[in-house]
Amino acid sequence: MKEKTIMVLILMLCVIYSYNMLFCAPAVSAEKAGQEAVYVGMEKCKGCHPEHVETYSEWKYSRNFRILEMRGKQHDPQCLPCHTTGYGKPGGFASVEETPHMKNIQCEACHGPASLHVKAPTVEEHQRTLNIPKNICTTCHRQHKHIGY
Repeated sequence: MKEKTIMVLILMLCVIYSYNMLFCAPAVSAEKAGQEAVYVGMEKCKGCHPEHVETYSEWKYSRNFRILEMRGKQHDPQCLPCHTTGYGKPGGFASVEETPHMKNIQCEACHGPASLHVKAPTVEEHQRTLNIPKNICTTCHRQHKHIGY
């Protein structure tokens, strides 16, 4: 009787393991494969989230790069992280000349790089690919004086 119970337990473990390998592993396959999400720009968000992209121009963040331009700081590495999206990161803002579409604070500035989100084949994976890190706002919104203002 004990042998039969052990065999049933082993069989159940095999079924659970197989289920996890078939249905749960793909959700983390991009991470395991070493794929890193890169910034893609707000135009990629428009296909699924048109209402947010269309109202973007009403957000004050949609115009925060102009402050740097008015003050001649559009190339200042101390200012760019808070006035652009993905500054210095793969796919993110590099310079006004190279990546003008990444000026200002856009969706990915808070939600993170969206390349894996855009490519996710299932709803479950799609939802797991973006998250808002804890305290993301304090990355830029902190009590300090702006240099040269």
